Amino acid sequence: MEDGVGYYHETGKEIRMKQHYLFRRALAALILCACVFLLPAFAEDADPSGYMVDDFPEEQSLAERTMGRMTLHEKVCQLFFVRPEHFSRLKSVTAYSDRLGKAFQRFPVGGVILFDTNITQRNLAALNAGMLQAAQDVNGIGIFIGVDEEGGGVSRVAKKMKLAEKQPNPESIGSPEEAYASGRTIGGYLSRYGFNLDFAPVADVRTDVPNAEISKRSFGSDPEAVARMTARFTEGLRESGIIPVLKHFPGHGAVSGNTHTGAGTSLRTREEWERIDFPPFEAGIQAGSGMVMISHQLTAAADPDTPASLSPEVIGLLRNKLGFDGVIITDALRMKAIHGTYTSGESCVLALKAGADMLLLPYNFTNAYKGVMKAVADGRLTEERINESVLRILALKEEYGLLQPERK
Repeated sequence: MEDGVGYYHETGKEIRMKQHYLFRRALAALILCACVFLLPAFAEDADPSGYMVDDFPEEQSLAERTMGRMTLHEKVCQLFFVRPEHFSRLKSVTAYSDRLGKAFQRFPVGGVILFDTNITQRNLAALNAGMLQAAQDVNGIGIFIGVDEEGGGVSRVAKKMKLAEKQPNPESIGSPEEAYASGRTIGGYLSRYGFNLDFAPVADVRTDVPNAEISKRSFGSDPEAVARMTARFTEGLRESGIIPVLKHFPGHGAVSGNTHTGAGTSLRTREEWERIDFPPFEAGIQAGSGMVMISHQLTAAADPDTPASLSPEVIGLLRNKLGFDGVIITDALRMKAIHGTYTSGESCVLALKAGADMLLLPYNFTNAYKGVMKAVADGRLTEERINESVLRILALKEEYGLLQPERK
């Protein structure tokens, strides 16, 4: 309103309205500035539909989707890595047959290992191709097809196939680049004959102990040199499409005695393990090895009464100390260090309870399978525990192209 001399006086209501208007203008400006600065950060998490990525759960992997449609029987079968004779009831397998193919329908095992008696020049490639296809036809899950091919004295394929590419003993390899070349060569001919997994390299550091089980099979006695060669051999196999298996954790070089025929013991202290034995395994894991084999040695510093392959303490070192989250496979459970004390079912159940994922060569496959199934039924093993191992197995198979997408 105006007074007598022409000045305009605002009422209290008008003043409050003006203040409210100015406050709204300032707030709008502040919001605009915030949007200018924050929009790029939000845009990184947005998809073209306008929704934020975090609004939806992450899509499941093919391994997770595959496990979601598996029966308990199929899951338990995936835990076993056995000879073709063990689940086919065939006396000797040297060629693919319809009877062998039908065996995968009864027991869709996770892996098959071949030995000298399975390997023939005429049939090897066709045998492996037939087994892989038979497994995939059952449930879309290919099998690991493995062999012991370290070079030198442990060269099952090169010897039987009379290959000029046969590699020397690891002991004779003098440098990381020679180790890489050896891994590439071995991986090349294994892949050519249809294998996808090699139980190598030996990551053990050779030590001067009485009745040593590991000698020429080791790259040497210097932990750093063995670590470098283990890593490069691993890379050579991987680049050839072959899954490397580091062995024999927690380090078999200092074991006195032969676990094939009885007990073998390591007197290493924990400090010695970490300084001497662990570096090659750490290097192999960093180089991409998705599988590690646990030995049957008795480890005085961790669990002197239980073989390492059945020991939660030893397997816990691999999981927690070395941070390995891949597939842990036992050494052959038919070896005397295990079979001399435990039944087939008992050893498999104990290995799974300890944290192992795959069960290599139990003495009796049928009893081993029944033992695991009964342990789940009795509550000694849970299906959740089985799922943990199966998912690791399937994830490794997915990485190497062994899982088929869901059928439409």
